[in-house]
Amino acid sequence: MLAKKWPARRGAPNVGHTVKILADTHVAPALRRWSARLGLALVVAIAIGYLPGEALRRDPRAVMLDAQLRVLEDEARGLVAGNAALAREVEALRTDVGAIEDRARADLGMVYPDEVVLRVEPHAEGVTR
Repeated sequence: MLAKKWPARRGAPNVGHTVKILADTHVAPALRRWSARLGLALVVAIAIGYLPGEALRRDPRAVMLDAQLRVLEDEARGLVAGNAALAREVEALRTDVGAIEDRARADLGMVYPDEVVLRVEPHAEGVTR
């Protein structure tokens, strides 16, 4: 608490010649002030350096690799679907007599001994009879 002498004002009640001034003059310790300043400086440095630099733009190599990854994943899905179709066909050729017969007729041109085979040639363009 500080006490200071002021001249008495006219018309003031009987206060006397001493006026007391009360003020909160509490100052934080230097270590606390500097640690707060350092912490704030770190937050600002991270915000200025990291957010615009890393969060808003990506490395072009990473973008290119992501695109290649998507292409390879699509290709892998196609291969998995093809493998599943081939596995179903193999299973059918092992167990289904109709599938075996169809494959023998289509790929090998096989027929039963008592069957008559008629071959129809497609009409060729430009040939007249």
